[in-house]
Amino acid sequence: MPTGRALDDARGLLLEAGRRILAEKGASALTSRSVTEASGVAKGVLHRHFEDFDAYIAALVVGEIVRIREIEPRVAESAPAAVADVIEQVFTSTMLALVSLAIGRDGVRRRVSDGSRGIPLLGDATTAVADVLAAGREVGWIRRDADVPVLALALTGSAYLLSAGGSGALPDDDAVEEFVQSILAASL
Repeated sequence: MPTGRALDDARGLLLEAGRRILAEKGASALTSRSVTEASGVAKGVLHRHFEDFDAYIAALVVGEIVRIREIEPRVAESAPAAVADVIEQVFTSTMLALVSLAIGRDGVRRRVSDGSRGIPLLGDATTAVADVLAAGREVGWIRRDADVPVLALALTGSAYLLSAGGSGALPDDDAVEEFVQSILAASL
């Protein structure tokens, strides 16, 4: 006689629980036990849907990569405002926790590596920033001779360092706009 309840989307439940844990408590709180408890399923359910815990984390990373790649800049009055908006959409507490996990777990990095060098998620963040910079160059917000790839790296690196600070708090809108404006000043 079956003892459990049927789950329509156990995999989705598990992934959503992981995203909630990462957003609320950070990378150190993400364990197979915390995920199964938060999703209300038995521990074996996690291992039925994922080869191991690194495969589970890799699935979270892939989901976050998809989210970042789908970011559409909001209408803004200037390049700095548009770039700041993308940075604020990219750098969430969940994304930062997943970067930490991807850096610290070889099994996760191997699973999500697309053959490029660099840290998973941060490359996608850099691409999102480069895309908005390139669009800004097309409409005349940024000088034609601006080095978009270098600016994107500088902006993404700065955003990561500001966001991954010891306090665990994301920078406020003013701090983001200030560093974006400073980095872009010579290119406007």
